[in-house]
Amino acid sequence: MARVNGTSNGVLSHTDDRHATAPTSSMSLSTEHQTTELHESITVTRRKFLAELEDVQESDIHEITIDGFLDFIERQRLTYMPHRGSHWDKVLKWAEFFALQISGYATALECFVPESKTAARLIWTASLSLLRLGPENAQALTTTFGVFYRLGLSISMLLQDNVLLSADNGIRSEVNQILNTLLILVREVSLFYNMKLRTSMTGSSFDFNAVFGPQIAYFHKRKNYAVDAMWEYSLGKEATVETRSLRKWLGSGKSGINKVHGADDMAPASRDEYTCEWLQSHLLAFSRSQDDVLAIYGPGGCGKSVLASWITERLQRPLGKKSYVTLFCVMESDTPGEATVSAVVKRLLRQLLEINVGDRKFHDSLAGAYRASMTRSAGDVQKKLWSCLEAGLQHVQEKNPIMIVIDNLEAVQGSRNAAKLLLNELGSLAAKYSHVQIITTGRERPLPDEGRTRSFEITSGHTHEDLRIVIDHRLQDYKHFYSRSEHAREHVVEQLVHAAKGNFLWAILTTMLLKREGSEEGFTKALKSTKEAPISLEDTIVKLISLIDLTKSDTNLILTFLLVADRPLSTMELKCLLQIDLAKKYSVERKSDIVQDIKGALGSLVVVRDGFVRFYHPLIRTQFLKMQEEGKKLPQRSAAQTEMTKRLLAYCNFTITRSDEPTVDPFARTEARKIFSAHALLQYAVRNWIVHFRSSPMCQNVDSFQLDENFRAIFPSTTQLPLLEWVCWGSESARQEATEIMELSLRIRKAALSEQHTSILQSYIICGNIWKENTTATKAANYFYHASLIGQQVLRQYHSVTAACTTTFLKFTETITTSSRTELVTQKEKMLLYTIDLYRHQHGRTHDLVIRHYKALAQLYVDIREEHKAESVWRELREITIVRFGKGSREETSVSENLTIVLKKGDKKTDVVEYEQGIFDFITELDVWDIRRIKMTLELALSYDTRSELLMAEELFVFLWRRLMEECHHAHHHHGVEIHIRLLEVIIEYTRFLRRHHRHEEASNVLICIWSEYEEYDFESEELFLQLKVIGELMRAVQLLSVAVLVFKKCLSWFKSRSIQKHARSCEVLVSETTAEITTTIVTTTSKSTITRTETIMKETFESALSRTTVTAETISVCHALITHHMKLEQWSTAIEVTKRSLMVIWKSILTGSGTIALPKDCGIGAIDIAISLAICHRRSGHVHEAGEIYVRIYRACRNSCRLDDERLIKAQEALIEFYEEHRYWHKVIEVHRELLDEYRTHLGPNHRLTIHTLYILGSLCADHGFDHAHHFHEEIISVLNHGSHICHADALDAMFYMCRYHYESGHWHKLQGVCKILWETWKGRHRGHDKFTVEVVEVLYFRYRYVLEHHHHSEFSVLHALTLEYRNTCLAVFGVAMAITVKALIELAHICMRSEKHIHEAVSCYEEVITHTKTTKMTTISTTTITSITQRLTEAYLAVCSHESVSVTTIERAIKVVTERYEYLRLTYGWAHTETLVCLREVLHLHLKMKKQESSTIVMRMLQEVTIQIILKEKHSYSLFESGRTLGQSFVSCGMNSFATELIGELRLQLVTGRPSGNNKHGLKIEKTSNTVCFVFLVALEHVVRDAMAVGYSQVMADYLTESVLYESYHRSLKSDTIIIVGHAARLRAFLVRHQRHGQVAALDHQSYDIFVKQWPIHAQSREIGLLFYVSLLTEIGDTVRNVQIENIVCSSSLKKVNSLIEAGQAHKAYQLAECAFNFIEHQRSYHILQNVPAGFKLSALMAGHHVDQSIFVKIDDKLRSQMLELSRKIIRGVLQACRDSKLDFVRLKLKELDELAGLLGKQQNHADLEWILELLWKSREVQKTWQPATIIAIGRRFVQARYLSAAKERKSAAVRLCEDICYNMRRAWGSLDPKTLEMSDLLSALYTSMGHYREAMDVHENILRLVVEGDDGDDRTRDEVDSRTAIEQVRLLKQSFLRLKGWSKSEDVYTELVAELKDMPAFRKEKTWKTLALPGEWNVKEAPDEALGRFVAPEDWG
Repeated sequence: MARVNGTSNGVLSHTDDRHATAPTSSMSLSTEHQTTELHESITVTRRKFLAELEDVQESDIHEITIDGFLDFIERQRLTYMPHRGSHWDKVLKWAEFFALQISGYATALECFVPESKTAARLIWTASLSLLRLGPENAQALTTTFGVFYRLGLSISMLLQDNVLLSADNGIRSEVNQILNTLLILVREVSLFYNMKLRTSMTGSSFDFNAVFGPQIAYFHKRKNYAVDAMWEYSLGKEATVETRSLRKWLGSGKSGINKVHGADDMAPASRDEYTCEWLQSHLLAFSRSQDDVLAIYGPGGCGKSVLASWITERLQRPLGKKSYVTLFCVMESDTPGEATVSAVVKRLLRQLLEINVGDRKFHDSLAGAYRASMTRSAGDVQKKLWSCLEAGLQHVQEKNPIMIVIDNLEAVQGSRNAAKLLLNELGSLAAKYSHVQIITTGRERPLPDEGRTRSFEITSGHTHEDLRIVIDHRLQDYKHFYSRSEHAREHVVEQLVHAAKGNFLWAILTTMLLKREGSEEGFTKALKSTKEAPISLEDTIVKLISLIDLTKSDTNLILTFLLVADRPLSTMELKCLLQIDLAKKYSVERKSDIVQDIKGALGSLVVVRDGFVRFYHPLIRTQFLKMQEEGKKLPQRSAAQTEMTKRLLAYCNFTITRSDEPTVDPFARTEARKIFSAHALLQYAVRNWIVHFRSSPMCQNVDSFQLDENFRAIFPSTTQLPLLEWVCWGSESARQEATEIMELSLRIRKAALSEQHTSILQSYIICGNIWKENTTATKAANYFYHASLIGQQVLRQYHSVTAACTTTFLKFTETITTSSRTELVTQKEKMLLYTIDLYRHQHGRTHDLVIRHYKALAQLYVDIREEHKAESVWRELREITIVRFGKGSREETSVSENLTIVLKKGDKKTDVVEYEQGIFDFITELDVWDIRRIKMTLELALSYDTRSELLMAEELFVFLWRRLMEECHHAHHHHGVEIHIRLLEVIIEYTRFLRRHHRHEEASNVLICIWSEYEEYDFESEELFLQLKVIGELMRAVQLLSVAVLVFKKCLSWFKSRSIQKHARSCEVLVSETTAEITTTIVTTTSKSTITRTETIMKETFESALSRTTVTAETISVCHALITHHMKLEQWSTAIEVTKRSLMVIWKSILTGSGTIALPKDCGIGAIDIAISLAICHRRSGHVHEAGEIYVRIYRACRNSCRLDDERLIKAQEALIEFYEEHRYWHKVIEVHRELLDEYRTHLGPNHRLTIHTLYILGSLCADHGFDHAHHFHEEIISVLNHGSHICHADALDAMFYMCRYHYESGHWHKLQGVCKILWETWKGRHRGHDKFTVEVVEVLYFRYRYVLEHHHHSEFSVLHALTLEYRNTCLAVFGVAMAITVKALIELAHICMRSEKHIHEAVSCYEEVITHTKTTKMTTISTTTITSITQRLTEAYLAVCSHESVSVTTIERAIKVVTERYEYLRLTYGWAHTETLVCLREVLHLHLKMKKQESSTIVMRMLQEVTIQIILKEKHSYSLFESGRTLGQSFVSCGMNSFATELIGELRLQLVTGRPSGNNKHGLKIEKTSNTVCFVFLVALEHVVRDAMAVGYSQVMADYLTESVLYESYHRSLKSDTIIIVGHAARLRAFLVRHQRHGQVAALDHQSYDIFVKQWPIHAQSREIGLLFYVSLLTEIGDTVRNVQIENIVCSSSLKKVNSLIEAGQAHKAYQLAECAFNFIEHQRSYHILQNVPAGFKLSALMAGHHVDQSIFVKIDDKLRSQMLELSRKIIRGVLQACRDSKLDFVRLKLKELDELAGLLGKQQNHADLEWILELLWKSREVQKTWQPATIIAIGRRFVQARYLSAAKERKSAAVRLCEDICYNMRRAWGSLDPKTLEMSDLLSALYTSMGHYREAMDVHENILRLVVEGDDGDDRTRDEVDSRTAIEQVRLLKQSFLRLKGWSKSEDVYTELVAELKDMPAFRKEKTWKTLALPGEWNVKEAPDEALGRFVAPEDWG
């Protein structure tokens, strides 16, 4: 819906002149008429613009140009700076594109449409009028200009060939009409919008498609006419199929689907602005890559379809300086019929049909596929479609690259692998054509077999920002959301974003649920539940579904219809379905609004778009389908199909009331369209009731139906329904599908209606016609036959329809002949009789038609041998011809001759009678040699055998054998050779009989006997020897092999002598095969005589074979058999001789070795076997050299003749290698393998199994036998198998182990690190092959990996710790806790943890676990020394652990015990005063204090006091006393016992000097007076440490006491006076004490007087020390000034001076704290509200900012403190600025110079918050600053970005980056990417990216700039395309810094290397030295440290 701000509710009706009506005729008007029409439109448009558009003047129309329009776009961009992807950005981009297309179109038409430029200016004027509505109406304008953009794309297609635009009058007329249509549409849109704004004050919504849809549709109609005209002109008379027919065929085959898809031509679907833009970089990278397919995948609801839509939209504009031809196809789950592979290809072809205008080859291929679809199968048609697509893509190659976008890949219907097949086909096309790339979206990651595929998974990281936008947009209209604060709203959105986990559907559905909460409390509670326990997407859908009432009839029915519908239903179709009352059998009209009814029933679960109702998301539909399948709350699918079927049939029954007579002609399409348009549901009902019926329980199978009476009652009986079905299915569907559907429709009618019904008759006719179109005569004839029979029953006797069906039947069957009566013959007989009767009725008995059909009937009877019927027909025909032509006429004579022939055929000589005698009686009457008798007896015997009467059968066989043998041996028989042939026949059948019954020995006996009979016979009968050959074959079958050879040789000899070559060759084969079989059956037990006999046979066969001129397989077999025979007998010399003789015939070159040796042509494998046999014989004979030569020749021959995978080559190489290995010729083995490796690489590929295996063999051979380069082979294995992966391939593990050892031993540390890393990741992940990681391997791997990381890579602790932790955890998982390696890994982990304070606890746990494990488990591998060391390290660890703040009491107690034991040991060993003892004591004290118990301090003081006294009493050495004093003093200080130490020292000094304790001896200290002063050095050292000052002399102390007492007396006296007096006395006393460095007394005085001061003037400081410092500065200032000074004023100057002195003294931290304290005091006293104190405030702020401060001092301040000082500076200046704000000062009205100075001051002070505040005021005012130039706006924007980025909040930094992106984006679009100012802003953006750690984005910035330097900018003449060398080289340097920081590349390294190489080769740069020496990216060292000063964001020094 479009929405315009300032318009009223409701949609205005169209006025006659506002909306032109589209003409209904497709015929183009004349050019002159259309030119006049355009002129009229121009006149009307100009008049309306001037009258109705207030901002349009006559001069504006005349003066506007395309450049002026683009300048306006530029100003809009630089003023509003729209975000990429925002509504306003889209509007500006689309407006610019549309204007440029109009300009190009008008220019192309100018030569024959003079007013085209005027029309273009009016279109630009209208577009400007719309753009002036501003960004506030961007959402509505997005819809408008989205449509304009698509119209621009359409006319851009027409501009591909300007010559065609003016080719003839028809084309010129159409393209002129297109311009006129565009002008009217744009005019009406602009006037409509402006009128709506004028007539209303509030926003309103309207349906853009409803208002302007007809005009948009008319435009596309005209465009199609133009395209058709161009095709018609291009093809001329050669076109075999009209283009409009092809377009219709390529469209959807289902009614309504084209309407669903056609909605894409209207206003585009809404998409949340700013979304999807993150995919730009990925899309660009893919377009520039060599990949063929970009497979985008992710779970359902993650936004794939929206991304696909965005990709298609984005590709309409140049991407990476390339313009793409985009083909788009989305597959919907609710239209499964349109999601087939064929449907996808058709949709792509339909788009190509408009792109490839004029491509004859493409058109011809489409026409061929179109014709094939009429007759061929769906599979064949699909192949044709793919060929068409390839042809179309070939043509586009000449224009622009192609991007094919396929959305929702998993929705492809068909086989299980249909999606993969589709992707494979597309991938193969993309791989074949470099200009074609494919983009797909789907739920699963595809794995195509064709094309290079780049997979891209959509993750939550990609869509986080989009989700935030979508959720925020969905909640904007929810009162309990927008009523919250901005921060609260952002928090809510962020919660939902994280809970969504990247799923948009979940987020949207969840917002729907949240918005149902009616109260703030409910919303908060629901939100909390969503955050804490988010439910799954499926559960969310279920929850949303549960909110609708499925018990309501409407809700249930609507869902039922939507779920079973074959496509999305329109609202009116649903309404019609709901109106049907099946019980009452009529339609009840609904008065309510169906759209509101649908929304009320299903709410947001469905959407109504363009009149169609669809589920909000396919997953919602899926959930409903589950419910339907389960039968929960919804009827099961089968019941729903039944309901749908009945309602559709009922609707047809109610609406199709006319019932005409059947017809053989199809329904007129125009008439059908009228009927369908009059009834909303009818077209769907007619087409799909059969589909739903087929899916219902009523259809049990294709021939069995279960119909109830209700179904029969509502079933329409009209003949119009099948005719309309024919219209739908016959024209919209594939022929096979239409045939199946119409046949099913017929069967249903037959079941629902009586057999004799006109509706059934009509269905029969339709089915017949469909089969007729399929050219299947028999099928068609059968349907017309039944139609004729029904017609004869239900129509009048000689109805024309019946006659047509009958004649059609006869026409189809006239060429079908048969010799017997069949069903078809009977049908033809009936039809001929009916036809004869029909024509006799119509034309009389003697008409030619009657005669012709009589003849056909007679011939039919003759053909089937029913002569008596034929006789009757011919007699009747003779009578007719006599009547017609007269007796004796030529016609009568012809008929009489036919009659005579029939009579002769019917004359039977004998009758068929039953035999009167038995078969045996008959046999005995015949001679035994009679052929008939023999044949009959054999048949009888075989029949007995069949009936298992075996005895009877055998008796007959034996009877015949005996009798025939007698006859043969009879001396006087005269039967010749015939009787012998019959005898052999009987023997053969008898032998077969015996073998069938497994009586093989008996069969052998029979055969031996018969051979002995005929062995010496010789006959001149070919048939007899053929019988003998069969005898031999039977002998071979029963293993009488030697005898069989004799039989075959006898036959062979006879056939050869008679030159019967066919049989001779057959016998040769049998001899050869049988001989070979004999050889294989020889066993060691064979007798010598048998061997000799066999050998003799074999030699004879061998000699015979060699004597032939040709070598055959039989020759090979014979030779091999004899060779094998000799080899088995180890007759090597004989075998060599036989082998050489064989090879001289078979393979002569293998013996001579001359020339190029190749395998024999037809017998390669046999020749190889024989040659190998020769080599073996030589080896066995000790002829090593000869054997080697033979092996080599065999191998070379196979190399020259065979493929690598040929078994012959494999056999040869194995034999050669075996020979070399046997004789230890290792260098030759390596040489052979190297040759094989080269071949495998070249022909099989580097990663083939054989290649890898050969590499391993070579590596092993080289390593084992001392050859170099073994590591090269292992490295190649790794490179080929791993492909750069961080996980090692299982087959590459052995190579990796080898390389690990090799690099370690060779000191290749960098390479060793890489190998170890891959092995480590492989072992850690337990990938395939992990079982090769043994304990020893893992242990070595760990220590080598850690060694190289620690000592050569210098890795950080975290890396070593992570590695060791993985080592320990993986050992535990793989080897178990009881293994020694696991314990050792735990020890190593503890050692590593000891290196970091953060991991001390972990170290403690590890050590304790080791100790516990070693105590409970006996491990010989863990030594006692190691355990002792562990115990000592445990002690150290405890100390380290307890040094932290957070430590448990148990741990401290354990530590105290351990450390105290050590302390006691040291004290007893070394004494009280030893340094190590005192250090250990300090640790004990610290641990006690850590306990934080009440008695802890007492214990510490007691121990300190004890050790102090013991040292004084027992230690006598001065140096020991001095050192022990310092050490003990440090213990006092570290324990916080300074005061205790001071007291202790004073008391000790007093007692040691006087021997008396003080009155304040609260610790009960008592020590005797001593005259030995050596202990004083101990006290001096102790006091020095405790007080941090040297001890003073006794005399000076005594002198100072008197002065001090006087001042103390004065001070004590003033304590009873006013505070100001006390402060004065305190200041004087303090000055004295300071001069004499009585710091302790000064401190006491300061504290005492400070406490008095703060009672009247509170001081807020970080610490008492800072408060005292502030107070002291005040005392100092008061002591030097006149009395009665105001505290409010003096505090400003005193604090300023003190802060300044502290900074100069280098005490910046105290200066900062003091300034903070002073500022708090001043703010409390409101001192800065006194005007005279404001300068002091600025100076104090300047000091904190380092302004006017010696930078040599300021730079020494650490970053943290400097940051704090800057923050305080901002606070101070904020107080001053607040005073300015209180004075109502408007900064926006200040002069730019003043603002510049103020910005510079704030920038220098780094007060970025206030600086941002001021710059934001200026930035927001840019829209009203009419005098500001674009450069001023950019400058303010730049400073604003910098100030905002420098704000403390991370969100502000991100906002700054986004703003900088927007400015860069709009500057690039306005001024070009290579404009100097654009480059400056791009560098700033890169610096911001870098500073935020977004190195990849920074790299992309510089890559894009450099690519534009190479390729040029966007082709706009108004922008720069070049940069100077310095700028280019700087961009390369910045690119390198991004690489170094990222530690790699954002894309493939080759991309950047090629880019820089192209830069270096540019003519402008190639000669410069800097470029010549510039290293390519491939040479950059990733380990090089980046230049921190280059590429990072640096705050500007001068903000002015």
